[in-house]
Amino acid sequence: MHTIDRRAFIDNSVLDIEFDRVFHPSWQFLGFAGEVREPGDYVVRMLGRDEVVVIRGEDGEVRALHNSCTHRGTRLCRASLGNTAHLRCSYHGWTFANDGRLVGVPALRSGYPPDFDHAGHGLSAARVTSRRGFLFATWDPHAPDLEEYLGEIAWYLDALLDCGGGEWEACGPPQRVRAQGNWKIPTDNFAGDGYHMRTTHQIALDQGIYGDTLANGTRGRAGTDLTAVNIATPAGHSVRAGYVIDSGSSLEDRDPAAPQFPGYPPERWAELAAAQTPEQVRFTSHCEVAHGVVFPNTVFLSVAHDRAVGEESDPLTRYLVVRSHVPVSARETECLYWTLVPTAMDPQWRRRSYRFQARTQSAGGILFEMDDFENFARIDDALARSAPGRGGPVDLTLGAGLGTPARDFPGPAQAEVATLSEHNQRAFYRRWAALVGELP
Repeated sequence: MHTIDRRAFIDNSVLDIEFDRVFHPSWQFLGFAGEVREPGDYVVRMLGRDEVVVIRGEDGEVRALHNSCTHRGTRLCRASLGNTAHLRCSYHGWTFANDGRLVGVPALRSGYPPDFDHAGHGLSAARVTSRRGFLFATWDPHAPDLEEYLGEIAWYLDALLDCGGGEWEACGPPQRVRAQGNWKIPTDNFAGDGYHMRTTHQIALDQGIYGDTLANGTRGRAGTDLTAVNIATPAGHSVRAGYVIDSGSSLEDRDPAAPQFPGYPPERWAELAAAQTPEQVRFTSHCEVAHGVVFPNTVFLSVAHDRAVGEESDPLTRYLVVRSHVPVSARETECLYWTLVPTAMDPQWRRRSYRFQARTQSAGGILFEMDDFENFARIDDALARSAPGRGGPVDLTLGAGLGTPARDFPGPAQAEVATLSEHNQRAFYRRWAALVGELP
């Protein structure tokens, strides 16, 4: 898949197809179990085109309930989060328990037939699965279970989590921002786009805002190179992992007996290595940045920074952010950001990790988002203003046929060494095209 029709990024009729053929059968990320710890805790999220109340029932089970009354369709829950035992419609007062059952109908005895079907008027519920505290849901009753859906990408997600000691928690509710542009634009950026760093973020890197952490094409470290491995699966999931290694050496030259985990305290490295399998250590050692996509619209970034807004004394610190890119329309996307911190680290380290993420890669960050969102908006403006057929399709040929297979790479899926490549984006759009079919 080397080109994409420009209409895929601006046409609402294409988005309608995506809702039915891409989002409906897929498992989509909704948030974290820790956001709904107690019975009655809820958050409101989007699942494809539908708004859902993600709520923990009195029985302890987490459900994703359609946020629409089964009487006239009124939106039930108007707050973005809270705690409640019941969801009550503001129009006619129909009331639902926090497990979705209809439990209250005003004038039931006097106004409705005696055979009124309570059970048939409960709220629609999606399938929900929690994996390591990550909540995923799908509307499709025939979709494979989550583990099968994730397939090979699960190994890489587990490796990144285990490298931090295994247990993680989200820092508060997600940050939210609406951005101009189609949901696929920021998503394919996370799939594996190292190409834009040299242009989009170069000024900030030259000014030292980012620090000295990334080699080759950013500010650089004497005697080191950044080597990237691109991993993509047939299901459209991907990871791009960047390794800082000595110049002239290869990934295979890393000493497995002396692993390094940039961004974590060096005095904890031996402990962190012991929490991983030997194969995971081979993946995580010397890895300074890893980012990717859980198809269709969940992305993640794990990266080590060495300062927060020019504080020279700040030690190299890693953060992990998980994002969901929710389509509002074909030309607008809501981005939700969750910052995760490992519970194995001390409180001071966790606060610093959160601060680094908030200052560099959050909705209000000073480095990545202001540059990226400006480019995403310019993409949208240009595509929407162009006459039909003008400009040709979107190109995805960077690195095609130029990467080399990663020898003895520990994880599954197709992995290739290529610092600049659209290998992962091609996999993402192949899966997208297989689901969408011919555009109208």
